[in-house]
Amino acid sequence: MSLVDRGKAIWARIQQTHAYRAWHRFGEERGNLLAAGIGYFSFFSMFPAAALAGVVFGIILARRPDLLEAVTDSVATALPGFVKTAANPNGLIELSAPTATTLSLTGVIALITLVMSGLGWIGALREGILAIFGVDQKPDNAILAKLRQIGVLAVLGVAVLVSAAASSVVGSASRGALSELPGGPFLVSIVGALVAFAIDTGVMVVLLRFLSGVHMPWQDIRNGALVGGAGLSLAKALGATLIAQATRNPVFGSVVVVIGMLFWLNLIAKIVLLAASWAANDIDIALAGLQREMGQQEPAEGESASASGPQEAMAVRMKARVDAGLPDLGPDTYAGLSTRQRDRVSVVAGAVVGAGLTAAVGAIWGVIRGVRR
Repeated sequence: MSLVDRGKAIWARIQQTHAYRAWHRFGEERGNLLAAGIGYFSFFSMFPAAALAGVVFGIILARRPDLLEAVTDSVATALPGFVKTAANPNGLIELSAPTATTLSLTGVIALITLVMSGLGWIGALREGILAIFGVDQKPDNAILAKLRQIGVLAVLGVAVLVSAAASSVVGSASRGALSELPGGPFLVSIVGALVAFAIDTGVMVVLLRFLSGVHMPWQDIRNGALVGGAGLSLAKALGATLIAQATRNPVFGSVVVVIGMLFWLNLIAKIVLLAASWAANDIDIALAGLQREMGQQEPAEGESASASGPQEAMAVRMKARVDAGLPDLGPDTYAGLSTRQRDRVSVVAGAVVGAGLTAAVGAIWGVIRGVRR
């Protein structure tokens, strides 16, 4: 076999991988353009959302200033370099505790305004995910749509609070008895990275399943959520480095912070949409496999059409997906994808997760070593 033929064979194998198919779907559905639009909405929604977070967390954690500080650090990690803190006085976003006027009528009206203003990026994310799924966006009840977005925003707030609490516990453990044990700091770093990954994966499940409003079984969104969670964890671990590389052009001058924030929001949007592409491919592969298997086995003469069996169960599942508005791309779309290649999906997802956790642990370990010095 010539070198050209080998190259073609390798490229054909690459095209059969799940990672390539997810990237191809991302490009076919104009993922870069969708991510740019989501980043634009996110930029203008981030300021009222941050102000809302300051008010809500300030009220809830009024008697726990340590946790309030941990929440600020958690948000600063999610938005590296953009939150105004003692270590970063030039940040664009300031999380401040509410004043006495917050609970007045004027304060309540202002709070409602902040909520409505902060929902822009949630709605943009939903539209982007549905576009990647290939689902026709049917007119939704405006009230139900807003309630769903508020619910997702509340879940994200809880995720920030849980992340802050976990960071506080991990920090206490790193300064406590574990710091004296051999390998104690490394163990603490591993636990912290796993907790962060679990939270990020949970956030991806909320976005792919509940925000989209598309009824999908867990096995269809599992791999996409894992890949998205690993991507978010890796991005947060390397956030400062990535932003510094993206904004080192001296032409940006005084707007370098704004450019950096737009870059970061666009990157997060791409990670979410790539996770949606991964999940959508799982759906398409499952549908194609079901259609092929159902086409190969016809019910025997006299056999009840309602008989309980794997084919009937698969038919019900496929019909439920089609009724939910999920795209049915037909059996020929993935005809070249073997059962063994479909089984590799979980392995690839695990590899991506492992790589993300390794990078995150390495970054956290470097920070700990710097602090100990």
